[in-house]
Amino acid sequence: MSDQPSSNPAASKARLWTIRVVILTAFVLTIWFYGGRALSVVDRRIDRAAQNSPRVALDRVGFASQPEWMDRAQLVAVSTALAPWFGSEVPILADEALERLRTGLATVPWVDAATVERQFPDRIKVELSLRRPVLAVRDGEGKPLCLVDRTARVLPWVETPLPFVCLYREGGRPTMAVKPGEIATEPRVRTAVGIALEWRDNVAPLVRNCPALIEVDTTNLGEKWMRGPNYPEVRVKLARGDGASVLFNYDRPVDSPLMRVPAETKAGVLKQVLARHPKLDSLVAGDLRMARRWADYLQPRAPGVRDPNESWNQPLQPPK
Repeated sequence: MSDQPSSNPAASKARLWTIRVVILTAFVLTIWFYGGRALSVVDRRIDRAAQNSPRVALDRVGFASQPEWMDRAQLVAVSTALAPWFGSEVPILADEALERLRTGLATVPWVDAATVERQFPDRIKVELSLRRPVLAVRDGEGKPLCLVDRTARVLPWVETPLPFVCLYREGGRPTMAVKPGEIATEPRVRTAVGIALEWRDNVAPLVRNCPALIEVDTTNLGEKWMRGPNYPEVRVKLARGDGASVLFNYDRPVDSPLMRVPAETKAGVLKQVLARHPKLDSLVAGDLRMARRWADYLQPRAPGVRDPNESWNQPLQPPK
């Protein structure tokens, strides 16, 4: 037999109706006493009750989880940026206070979206959608400027192993305006973001033990610096096994109206290069666009391999 008291549906229904009558009577009396001011009186009472509701200490906030891409330096930076909004107490029923918290969190450059939910009796759940940095930006002298996400939105600088782009003087102004939370308008940065994403999502996954992408060089964007088959708009530097870097001709910008080399082709070239030169050992340069003649473009050249651009580099000889 169960030791729980048996429920009485009729009694429960009667108690429910009693509560409804009490609430309705209180509402009617409020209107009778205060007339046209009844709604404002009720609103003030609700607001007073909200302000007197249990208070949640925001300075006891902790991360329930963090994105897999976030390293310790980024976690510290995000936590520091959020800290000013978690230094007080909020009444759990105060809608305005919770909305101020949500809108305040949304002003932090790292935050793409924020939601705030009550968890009775005394907790508040905050969910943040964070912006993931994909590229670091340095000025023409290599000094740090900022990070940017996949939309080129500016984020505060954090030391990171992410690939970077340098604003070399040969390609334009050696710096840019840095306003965290705003979209970067510098074309070299926006182009480098697209290349970094293509490498991360479409090239690197196809190459076993893929070398790290160190730098995206967009100095020749629009062929403003040099013209010719050996000077593409975008070049990349990849990490060599000994810590040095190898410069590879890459392609046009991802949004170029002109024909581009598929990411799969560039990944295939890189795999063949690695098969011949594990960890890019002893290489200084190459060309990922050349699906068939890739070996001719490796530098330093093997003995007996001619410069594939030699005929282009040499002036035409007059006929005899």
